[in-house]
Amino acid sequence: MLTKRFSNVVKKKIVKTLVWTTLLYGCETWTLRKENIRRLEAAEMWIWRRMEKISWTEKISNEEVLRRIGEERQLMSLIRTRKRKWIGHSIRGEGLLKEVIEGRMEGKRTRGRP
Repeated sequence: MLTKRFSNVVKKKIVKTLVWTTLLYGCETWTLRKENIRRLEAAEMWIWRRMEKISWTEKISNEEVLRRIGEERQLMSLIRTRKRKWIGHSIRGEGLLKEVIEGRMEGKRTRGRP
């Protein structure tokens, strides 16, 4: 197989440039719940385990896998960073999205029950 000749440094770069970008497409607008966060973290560990050819049946902890490849969990921090950049980009412009985020709407509410 072609990837057997690659070092771990090259494999990690491939994962970060090709897999993360595909996995996190549009993550700036996601509403993350606990279940989604858990699944994303599981997907991250699955990818690292596949890179090291560690089966899920082997009794190896996630910390041990991360130590072997020399990485830390970074997927959720990457999503948070992208969200912050996106919200800053959205607020800089003019439009309906900025007004909704800032909570300033023109006009007057009508009387009665909303």
